Amino acid sequence: MKNKYVLFLLFLLISGGLYQCKSKEKFESEFVRIDFDKAAVQIMDTLTSQLIGRWNLQQVEFHLKYINSTGSVKKDTVFQNFAILEIQSISREILNRPRCKGQITYNGQLWPVRFDLLADAGRMIEKKGPHAFTLFEWDFPVGSRTWKPEEMFIKNFGLDGENFSIELDNNKNMVWKGLNRDIKEIRMKKI
Repeated sequence: MKNKYVLFLLFLLISGGLYQCKSKEKFESEFVRIDFDKAAVQIMDTLTSQLIGRWNLQQVEFHLKYINSTGSVKKDTVFQNFAILEIQSISREILNRPRCKGQITYNGQLWPVRFDLLADAGRMIEKKGPHAFTLFEWDFPVGSRTWKPEEMFIKNFGLDGENFSIELDNNKNMVWKGLNRDIKEIRMKKI
């Protein structure tokens, strides 16, 4: 009688082990391996092919996160047709991290800008969410810029040094969502 219980227990252990092996094989066959470098390059190819050109900053929405704002905007605000972002070149020295260069035109004045693109891992895995993230910066040669008093509004506007998520749609619309500071969202339309 005791041998029957031992055999039964042994049978359960072996069956459980075989079931786990089968489940692991099934899981591994259903799990898709992603080559993140290749996926990032593919997202960047799609994104950069559409970025070159002129973009109207149709809506720049501010939602102040701090009571004593240090920027040019002092309360929750939406600017309409604020400026033009012209993306003039995109270099691919690092294949999956393109660098965009161009200029912002505001009130008839031009300021050089640059930003690097980093593909969003969520877009690589789930095929949804923003296409990329970026840090937006002025592109003046180091130490060569003295800001004039009439330029202080754009200098302190909140664009420079801000991280954005970037999402592009098929209708030549682009949305940049601010991630750290007071700019909530910039809606752009290609001109």
